[in-house]
Amino acid sequence: MFNELHKYKKNGHFFFSKGDNLKEVSSDVPNLPGVYYILKLANGKIDLVYIGKSGTIKNTGSFKQQGLQKRINNTFDNVKRQAFFEEKIINENIDALDIYWFVTFDEKNKDLPSFIEGMLLQNYFNIYNKLPNWNKEY
Repeated sequence: MFNELHKYKKNGHFFFSKGDNLKEVSSDVPNLPGVYYILKLANGKIDLVYIGKSGTIKNTGSFKQQGLQKRINNTFDNVKRQAFFEEKIINENIDALDIYWFVTFDEKNKDLPSFIEGMLLQNYFNIYNKLPNWNKEY
C-alpha cells in the first residue's frame, strides 16, 4: 500500500506497549521532517490506525513545526501522546503499537511531508473508502 516510502533511507520503527516510556522507546527517531504511521497489534491482528506527518514548510523554505521525534512525543487530540497511547491500549485491548517513521525531507529527498501524508491517506482511502480510525479528518 505504501510503496512510495521505500525510497526514504532514513527510516525505522519502534514498539510501544503499556508501561513503556514513549520518549525512551522513540529515542532513535530523528527530529527531521517526515511522515509516520501507527499499526495496532491486537488479538493476533494488525491494523493501520493512523497516518501523520511532521514539519510544515514556510514560504522561505524553512520548516516551522517540529520534526518526527517531537511530533511523535507531542500531543494527540490535546492529550499528551504518552497518555493518549496508554488510553487507547487499555480501551481497545491493544497488545502493542508499532510506529513506523520516514524522513522525507533531507539532503537527498525534498518531499514535503504534507504531500507524502496526503498520498498515503489517498492510497488508504482508495482501498478502504475511509480514513484510518485515529485520523479524524484530512
